[in-house]
Amino acid sequence: MTKKIIIITVFVVLFSMSANICSAFLGLPGTDSLNNLNLVAATQVFDINGQLISKLFEENRIVITINNMSPYIQQAIIANEDTRFYNHFGIDPIGIIRAVVVNIRQGSVVEGGSTITQQLAKNMFLTQERTLFRKIKEALLALIIERKFSKQEILQAYLNQIYFGEGAYGVEAAAQMYFGKHAKELSLSESALLAGLPRGPNIYSPYIDIKAATERRAVVLAGMVKEGYITAQEAEQAKTEPIALAGKKKRVVQASYFLDYVANELVGRYGANRVYKGGLKVYTTLDIKQQQAAEAALGELQGAVLALDPRNGYVKAMVGGRNYEESQINRVFVEVRQPGSAFKPFLYATALNQGLAANAIIVDEPININGYAPVNYDKKHRGPVTMKKALRWSVNVAAVKLGQQVGIDQALTLAKSLGITTLTDEDNNLASALGGLTQGTNLWELTTAYSAFANGGILSRPVSILKVLDENNQVLEEGRIIQQAVLTPETAYILTDMLQGVLQDGTATPANLGRPAAGKTGTTDNYETAWFIGYTPDILVGIYVGNDNRKPVGISGTEVSALWGKMVAKIVANTPPTDFPLPANVIAGIPICANTGKLAESGCKETEYSAFIQGTQPLPETRSKSWQMPGTQEQQPNQQQRRQPFWKWPWSRLPSF
Repeated sequence: MTKKIIIITVFVVLFSMSANICSAFLGLPGTDSLNNLNLVAATQVFDINGQLISKLFEENRIVITINNMSPYIQQAIIANEDTRFYNHFGIDPIGIIRAVVVNIRQGSVVEGGSTITQQLAKNMFLTQERTLFRKIKEALLALIIERKFSKQEILQAYLNQIYFGEGAYGVEAAAQMYFGKHAKELSLSESALLAGLPRGPNIYSPYIDIKAATERRAVVLAGMVKEGYITAQEAEQAKTEPIALAGKKKRVVQASYFLDYVANELVGRYGANRVYKGGLKVYTTLDIKQQQAAEAALGELQGAVLALDPRNGYVKAMVGGRNYEESQINRVFVEVRQPGSAFKPFLYATALNQGLAANAIIVDEPININGYAPVNYDKKHRGPVTMKKALRWSVNVAAVKLGQQVGIDQALTLAKSLGITTLTDEDNNLASALGGLTQGTNLWELTTAYSAFANGGILSRPVSILKVLDENNQVLEEGRIIQQAVLTPETAYILTDMLQGVLQDGTATPANLGRPAAGKTGTTDNYETAWFIGYTPDILVGIYVGNDNRKPVGISGTEVSALWGKMVAKIVANTPPTDFPLPANVIAGIPICANTGKLAESGCKETEYSAFIQGTQPLPETRSKSWQMPGTQEQQPNQQQRRQPFWKWPWSRLPSF
């Protein structure tokens, strides 16, 4: 170290008269930004109502002018770090020689000889590598800085730049961190304590070791006496002053998982330096009240919540886990799980696409298809049921039969068109009718797919950023809505009508809001994961609950629907109910006997109300046509053209999966 200091001194002296030439030759960074340090600012992130959510920054720094810093902190820093600050020209040959002598006497490196200007040059413009070349560049930059700026400007920049420990950069952030006051309000004792921190913030922090902090304060005070800034009596009085700390304050960050998601998006477009230091203003789609409702809904359960506006894809809330400090993994994206019965709407939408109606009859009975014998969650069988009843009660046998009829491959194709990317060729089997997928899906994609059901067949891709402004309030980007028509309005409405039954009289009655709402529960084997994806015309919310280690969570989709109900009830509390838009050629509210598929008449044990495309609804006739596919009329003589009822299918001919 001693040899390095001598080499650097000689080099710098030789080139001090031509510092600008050396700067160009060595490729040194420009120093013009020194007096623009206040431009290094955090990015502010706002919610959809303009409320500040949080700030994105790498360093907790509050830039202030030197006039807003206590004279004591200025004097203490100079006495502790660079006693000849006002007398040298960026480097201090006398100080370097003194450091060499001290180091020789001590037999180790106890002083480095760097001036405040050199430290500023290193911290602002160079890396922290410990090489001779970096020390040479540091010294030359210090010379250039001293030529361009006054001593007060340099000291101001230094005091705004230096690290004081506990995440506090700059004297203002440090004053607030340790003493809960502004830098201009610091006493002599407080200033001395802070001035002693930069040499070893993890050693001398009073939050870590109050004794070490007290001893270090005494050393700084002694240095101030030696340099004539204070009297010995003032130093003694300051040493006896109790250290009254403000106390560490836990930084509470709202919507942490969402902020991470937005930050990653921004870094990909603008780079980390601009995002964390560029003072951007980011206006997002998040609604902080909905976010709070989502966080309360999940509570201490592990899982995730995602809320979207199905009309445009705006992300209104995102919860990636029960505790961000415990785990920063965003389970909205990362966790790929079996969706269980929450996958069934893709199957039923496929059936509607193929012309089946909500009153088509399926027989719920024990079946065995080449060794595959699905069972219902309650181990019961209901006999003939309409397609709507089968969906609202999540009847597994009916779903498997329906999958065989319409083709699992067709349901998978529809799911892919709705944005499910995790499906594989191996999923083309009847188990997929019950959500038994090879890999599964994540909450992000599954919830997004449901937006087409809620939005008249139009899929709304999620949007999280509405607008980004630069430090001068110039617009850098504006978000745009990305939508795609995937289902017909008729299919989307009729499926939604069927899914409303899930909340009205099905597996999700705890989610019933007393207003139009639809959704589907899902529970996987052994209660490993429980789902509910539900929506009103205005809000779509997906929730899953499941332990990271895949141990049984012990609750069902029905219980998750209760969490959904509490959350969405808060969101819609002050808004009037609205209906799902009815397509012009759809008729709703037709009373159907749930066990025959015919119009409900006297003697019907269970009535449900269904929607139909005009002309396909059952007529008040003795013989019902409810099970027939479109284009098959009773008067047609060719019986080979007619699709047989489910209970008459030749099950022995079905292929294995």
